[in-house]
Amino acid sequence: MLQVIPIESRTQIAQIFANYNPRSQSWLVSDLRTKFELQQKILAREGQYVDESVLRASDLWKILLKRLDPGLRLVSDPFARSLLRTIMDENAEVLGVNSSAEDTVFSYIDQMAAVLFHPEGTSRLEEWFETHPESKNRWRDWYLRARFCALKLLQDHRVITADWITAYLQNFNELERVWDIPLIVDLSGEISRVEAEILRVLSRSVDVIVLEPNPSWKKDFHFLLKPYEDLRQQSQKVQELPSVVKKEKRQDVMRFSGMLAEIKHSVGQVREWLDEGKSAESIAIVAPDIETYWPVLQSYLQEEGIPVQKDITHKAQSLPSVTRWLALLRSKSGRLSSSDLEISFFDKEESQELRYEEFRSLFKSLYVNEDLARNETVYKVFHEQLDLTGILSRDEFVAKALMYWNSAETDIVQVILRELLQNAVSSTKLIWKEWLSYLESIVAAKEYTLEKGHPRGIMVTKLMSAHSEKAQYRIFVGLTDEALRARNKTQLSGQDYFELAKDIGFYLDNPDQSDLDFELRLLAEAESIHDIFCFGATDLSGSLCSPCTFWMSLSGDHESLNLPKETRWDELQHSDQTAGRPWVDARKENIERRIQQDMGKMELENIQVPNLPRISASSVESFLECPFVFAAQRYFKLKDLPDIDLDVDHRTRGQLAHALFEKLTAEPMRFNWTAEELDQVLEEIKTEKKLLFADDRLWKPFKKKHIHLGQRFLDFEKRWRDEFKKTRTLAREKRFEFYLDPVTEEISREPKDNCFRISGQIDRIDGDGVSQLVVLDYKSSAGGISSHASWFKNRELQLLFYMWVIEKGLLEDVGGEVIGLFYYVFRNFERKGFKIEDFAGGLFPSSKRKDKNATAESKEKYLSEFSTVLMGTLDRIKKGESQAKPTDFKTCSGCEWRRQCRAPHLN
Repeated sequence: MLQVIPIESRTQIAQIFANYNPRSQSWLVSDLRTKFELQQKILAREGQYVDESVLRASDLWKILLKRLDPGLRLVSDPFARSLLRTIMDENAEVLGVNSSAEDTVFSYIDQMAAVLFHPEGTSRLEEWFETHPESKNRWRDWYLRARFCALKLLQDHRVITADWITAYLQNFNELERVWDIPLIVDLSGEISRVEAEILRVLSRSVDVIVLEPNPSWKKDFHFLLKPYEDLRQQSQKVQELPSVVKKEKRQDVMRFSGMLAEIKHSVGQVREWLDEGKSAESIAIVAPDIETYWPVLQSYLQEEGIPVQKDITHKAQSLPSVTRWLALLRSKSGRLSSSDLEISFFDKEESQELRYEEFRSLFKSLYVNEDLARNETVYKVFHEQLDLTGILSRDEFVAKALMYWNSAETDIVQVILRELLQNAVSSTKLIWKEWLSYLESIVAAKEYTLEKGHPRGIMVTKLMSAHSEKAQYRIFVGLTDEALRARNKTQLSGQDYFELAKDIGFYLDNPDQSDLDFELRLLAEAESIHDIFCFGATDLSGSLCSPCTFWMSLSGDHESLNLPKETRWDELQHSDQTAGRPWVDARKENIERRIQQDMGKMELENIQVPNLPRISASSVESFLECPFVFAAQRYFKLKDLPDIDLDVDHRTRGQLAHALFEKLTAEPMRFNWTAEELDQVLEEIKTEKKLLFADDRLWKPFKKKHIHLGQRFLDFEKRWRDEFKKTRTLAREKRFEFYLDPVTEEISREPKDNCFRISGQIDRIDGDGVSQLVVLDYKSSAGGISSHASWFKNRELQLLFYMWVIEKGLLEDVGGEVIGLFYYVFRNFERKGFKIEDFAGGLFPSSKRKDKNATAESKEKYLSEFSTVLMGTLDRIKKGESQAKPTDFKTCSGCEWRRQCRAPHLN
């Protein structure tokens, strides 16, 4: 017999529970927490209970399925998705789509299961499509794809997911034959039309009492509650319970800046209630999705010392051993990614042979497996790829995957594989990609318990599990429209849902009518003493949120922003209880000092330099640009190497051009190089310099471009030497090294204490073969090059540095008087820099415009000023200056060290 009992308030359920016999009846609930609480009540009253005394609805459907079709296996959504992708790829021509559309097809199966699995569902729907052409054009093809795949899963693979069970049970007429225990159904808003039909069929042989939520505002959820309306019409008896007088309770409506403020206020309020003597069991924190809040909320509650009923769990994917395992499997499978390669490579001993910066430079951009050959060490580790051809059975996949598990921790891998073995039978066969994808989904969802919840702690739960007689002080957080509304992943419109229900009687889950919203309203009317309803304007990522309709409907101030209550963490920051303990005082003083330094109110201390760093022209420039950049490079040994990518970087371009010019300017210089000879020279340079390209196909056009550059260079040099016949190249890529004491300015070629090692390399030195020299520094473009009058102002000291070295006689085999310093721009073969006009005509032409600073006196002035700047800079370096004080703050936006920098304007 079917009986419906309208429930105006959850408190009325106590009257029904008083007459409930757990030994002969089953109480049907929707969630695990409610089931556990009900079992505790039965245990307190009866002293015992059997498994069938309280059942979740999903448990009942599983029992019925097992008894009616024992050969059908219940599998998880991720495993069903893996099989679905295989089906879609195998039947791509029939379906018109492949596995890339798996998410959409799976959503249609979920949404349309009641129609898909109904014996007459498709025929009724086809008739409906004829009168609704617009809907037919929009989603009929997707429905047919979903039906094809769903039937393949059922008939060929014999699997089903928990969400499809009730729809599938429509196919059986003997439901009442496999169930003989009377039911009390307490599912609130979580009941579908199909479930209602199953309950009606069961009522033919057993008593089924349905508790129908009957609030005064139920007309707002007519579509959601339609199953109860159908049951009421078919029931033989509708029992009316005595009305319950609603007790007065306090309600607060609060608006906060964001989720973090909600958490802080909730924790502060809970602590206040506990201090007032309220029991922890009477307090609840409720959210539509509590897992969004839990990681931060748990930390605050732990700091307060507040016990919580909720278990403390962690995702399996948070374990380094699991992350490395999956990264290695993906890398060995040819699914190249920089992050996976990094995680798996730096877990091995071979990684000690390669600096991290070099690894990132080589492998930040990966395209194909051949890219692994950029480094011999990495290639040796990963060149043996897994054989991905053909399909593998379950056991073959497990055996291969376990070969790469290299951690002593085996508990978690057992948990992961147990899930895989439960869903896939030994005969299941998939391609490697699908097995690995399924394994990844298990790892992403699997949790392990770190600490069991306290049975008498406060309740922290999701909205759908929040009904509890014990919870009298409740805080509702996350009351946003985004959290309460379901997302529709199909092409069905709201009108389609209503038309399908009206015309052919299929009431599908309409995302416009939220069961979360319904439960929230029911909970708000449940008996309690104090309820707080909170809305946070932003989520934890900073995205804006909009308040839900229910929160806006509550009486209260919705505009004012509330400040959260203080927590234990807030108190500790202002506490003086640690005063008097030397180590604590020192630590506190150090923290305060670092905060002042980060704010720019206090200078950073100088670095204690055990050994003076090596100095070059570029390092002097970088120190003057910003001492922190110099410190990052010279003290902290950080590197910023160019990435190997499809776009060839400037450093590689410069290396190749410099090396080519070095080859072509060998004396006696010849100008009749053929294209074939230049081609050979460039190949030799590529091998010698170990130049790498993301794809070898990039080298051919790049080489061709440099052959053309070499020919243009030779043509220009020939014309130059025809005009300035004394010109000879005396040195190419000329290296120098010496030791300098910045205090005494004493120079030595041998190492000495308290001396800087100065080194560098001059691109090219031309001369007349007697005494006059011209220094050339190759540049790809004229961008960033200043006139010589602005060299000190713009900290362009490289050419002056080279001239100072030559004039001091510190180059071997090269000596003379420097009469010209030029940046040699090889884009247009223009020379820009400083020259002494009195010597024009021999090694360079005279200027078209008179330059009053192009004199020997200006040269001596430059040398004197450079020496002063150099000695002063070396003195500052010796003192350990490393403060982030850029000469121009605009350079910070493009600085490679900005993430490590502690400059106040970047914090």
